[in-house]
Amino acid sequence: MIPIRTPKYTPGATVRVVQFVRVGHRRWQTQFEGVVEREGRRPVGGIEMGGKASACHQPTLRLRCRDGQITEVALDENTEVEVLAPAAV
Repeated sequence: MIPIRTPKYTPGATVRVVQFVRVGHRRWQTQFEGVVEREGRRPVGGIEMGGKASACHQPTLRLRCRDGQITEVALDENTEVEVLAPAAV
């Protein structure tokens, strides 16, 4: 049986995504705010993984920012997602 995954973020909800990038001893914070368009999964891996690449997926969140820009953010265990406003009914 294939497990059915329920979405965590409702399309239309306004969220803030905070991520940290580490390079050596330095750490930078990135932040995005926008309206959720969809939640998805993208394959991780490359040609060297062969058939296993289709089994490894990473969760993503597609956001539309205030200026109209669309950003797709890859989520990991260290990503903080804060719902600023729920989706309008």
